[in-house]
Amino acid sequence: MTEATSRPAIDLGRLAPDLRETCGDYCSSYHQELAGAIRAGEGGVAVATRHARILDGLLGALFCAADATSRAEGHPPSGRVALVAVGGYGRGLVGLHSDVDVLFLCDDPHDRHVSALAEGLLYPLWDLGVQIGHAVRGVDETISLARDDIATATTLLDMRRVAGDRTILAELGQLARARVFEAGLERFLERLADDLAARHERFGDSLFLLEPEVKLGCGGLRDLDIARWAAKARWTAEGTDALVKHGALLSREARELEVAGEMLWRVRNRLHLRAGRRQDRLTFEDQEEIATQLGFVEGITLAVEQFMQAYYRHARVVEQTTERMLARARAIRPRKSVRREPLAPGILSHDDQVTFTDSAQLEEEPTLALRLYEEVATRGLAPYPFARDAIARAAAEPVWGERLRAAPESAPMFLRALRCTARAKLKRRSVLHELHELGVMLAMIPEFGPVTGRVQHDVYHVYTVDVHSVAAVSRLAAIKRGDYAHELPLASRLAAELPRPDPLFLGLLLHDIGKAHGKDHSRKGAVMARPIAERLGLGHVDVAHVVWLVEEHLSLYHWATRRDTSDPEVIADVAAQVGTVDRLRDLYLLTVADLSTTNPNAMTSWKARMLEDLYLAVAAELEGADRRGPARRADAIRDEVRVGFVGDGSEDALGRFVAQMPDRYLLANPVDAIRAHAQASVERGARDLHLAARPGQSRDVSELIVVGDDRPGLLAHVGAALAGQRLSVVTAQVYTRRLDDGRLEAFDVFEVRHVAVGADGEPLDEARLERLRRDLRGLLDGELEAADVLKRRRQPSWAQRKSPPVRTEVKVDNNASRRFTVVDVFTRDRPALLHHIAKALHDQGLTIAISKVNTEGERAADVFYVLDSSGEKITDRARLEATERALHAVLEATEGSP
Repeated sequence: MTEATSRPAIDLGRLAPDLRETCGDYCSSYHQELAGAIRAGEGGVAVATRHARILDGLLGALFCAADATSRAEGHPPSGRVALVAVGGYGRGLVGLHSDVDVLFLCDDPHDRHVSALAEGLLYPLWDLGVQIGHAVRGVDETISLARDDIATATTLLDMRRVAGDRTILAELGQLARARVFEAGLERFLERLADDLAARHERFGDSLFLLEPEVKLGCGGLRDLDIARWAAKARWTAEGTDALVKHGALLSREARELEVAGEMLWRVRNRLHLRAGRRQDRLTFEDQEEIATQLGFVEGITLAVEQFMQAYYRHARVVEQTTERMLARARAIRPRKSVRREPLAPGILSHDDQVTFTDSAQLEEEPTLALRLYEEVATRGLAPYPFARDAIARAAAEPVWGERLRAAPESAPMFLRALRCTARAKLKRRSVLHELHELGVMLAMIPEFGPVTGRVQHDVYHVYTVDVHSVAAVSRLAAIKRGDYAHELPLASRLAAELPRPDPLFLGLLLHDIGKAHGKDHSRKGAVMARPIAERLGLGHVDVAHVVWLVEEHLSLYHWATRRDTSDPEVIADVAAQVGTVDRLRDLYLLTVADLSTTNPNAMTSWKARMLEDLYLAVAAELEGADRRGPARRADAIRDEVRVGFVGDGSEDALGRFVAQMPDRYLLANPVDAIRAHAQASVERGARDLHLAARPGQSRDVSELIVVGDDRPGLLAHVGAALAGQRLSVVTAQVYTRRLDDGRLEAFDVFEVRHVAVGADGEPLDEARLERLRRDLRGLLDGELEAADVLKRRRQPSWAQRKSPPVRTEVKVDNNASRRFTVVDVFTRDRPALLHHIAKALHDQGLTIAISKVNTEGERAADVFYVLDSSGEKITDRARLEATERALHAVLEATEGSP
């Protein structure tokens, strides 16, 4: 739709001086009326419908005035003309601040009366700031455009007369039916499906985005439009009652779709009201406020999490109904010959697709659903769309689910589907994902109901609990299949040799099932897992193993990322808690699959290496090897690093570097990184400080190497300098080595990300690295104060993006390590966090010997192994408590820092 740029041929404002004020009062009053209705909780669809009716009154009156004025000024019409509402306005649903689109449909688009009519109507609205777009077209031109342009074609399904001639719109409707939809129905539906796929890819090909787009995103209002367009083109059906009458929807499906549409419109209206403009993305800040406005209250789970669970469930109804509606609307071409081949009892191949011999049998024999997907997996064929549809309809009925669970064959068939590694001819290539989409998985495990659509209100867990759980199982299947042999060689080898896959796959599926029941979800999930595993027919030993995996599913990750895994005492403790190599293997594989599907960036190369080294060390301990296992692996890495080293420094310098660096450094870094680090150490020469940078694991991350004379407070100064350059610490490794002359050298490795608004490219280019050197040198020499450096990086308030709250925890533990006091800090990640924590520890007279800095979305999980000034653990209880208080104080003081 377009807007004119010149002044109108007829000026209603000149002829009626009070027109602008009258129209302005009308617009203002109806906006206040609609805003009041939204605040009062009026239905979302009802408000959008009322808005459309209000606009009808305004545009209809202006049309009549412009028509009369044009005629009076000597521009009578040469043919028919009608003002037609199109788009959302045509559907009779308009958001509070949505654009309005109209079509001036006429016999002669060049008629002077039509152009005068359009200008006379539109200019008063544009002058008032109303966002209205328009087109002027004739019947033949519109039909011609619709054949090739999907947007024009859908306009023909939405159009509605506002004012003017009725017969021309009726004529257009009849021609559209004959020439666009009846003659080209199959092509139109294919274009709808292509448009759906392209839009989902553009706005994120997942229903479960952290901040979903309510209009154009997956499961949003545009998907609802596509379902209705498909139904109207295929059956000329208007409204859900008509769809039920035509058999396109069951009554239950129609009700679900209406309720889902109502939720989407309620949310969209609230978004527009909050923003005071068109705003269709549901941000974190919006989620929290709208949850309260819609009546969700805090309970076992947060109000915002309850709201988003409801939102995702409704959006899922829209997404699935749209897919099914497109499939049901497709015209079935009669074929002269169709190949039909029996595959299994009740299952056959129909034109190279798997379907039922008689879909009516599915009602009384629900295991046919699982049997069909066994054939899909084993024969590499796709399911027949109508068979898929029949399963989805049946699975929605609770009685059908009860019959499915009661059937003796169901449990072993479901377990086979759970551990299936075939790349099936399905949308997600996963049989389990398909069973989840159709509701069969929920029918088999109804305990999954509370976590279906369940979200965690943070930016680390990007999928709902059920989607993440299914994705984790699919990832394990891919690892077992060998798809990740290069990225995850140890996990791939262990998975390929799994002796008993059922407990591991089931434990992975159920690992987060307790998340709907408040805190301590691992323990609660373990309690829930036992009857599920028993119901699925696992033996006593395997049931116990499933329960243990669910209860301990976070343990290996926490040990690897929060403890010094080069310490033999830590390895011995982990081995004692795990107990057997079989348990360790399955817990390791579960952790890898879980972590790598939490979000696309959760499994970093550092985490993968820490997990792998922990597995190897604990496995050696459990198999009775001596406790020098980690040291032996570190020595083997030293030998590998020396082979083929090419650098500016001598081989002797390299040898000294790897010999003097602690074992935990060798175990935490790949060989190529160690060689690069050694080169940086050589390049330091006689300088007391040297900085180097290299590309990180992704485009937006750089690795920073800081090497120099060790000194108190160095880490705090580095943290301040990084924050001053608007660099956020993703991970940090802190080491010291004793040089040949007895001096201590600090060797720290940081992964950093640029946090500036609109930042692009490598975070650490040469110019920024030089500024970082200058700042750090100034801080170390006392020429700069940390507070002055930190002032530079303050963001304007408009650039500070709201994110979910993160609870702060500080733990000072003397039992986690024999040699060190361990300080765990969990809090919201923020600028200069590392500086503030390191400075607080320095101010307490503590030295940081080991640091593990890890960022999980907006949550920082940082661990510091500290000693007092005499090189001993903190033994005085008062000092332990003072350290904890000091950290709480600095974290509280910096909580709101921009």
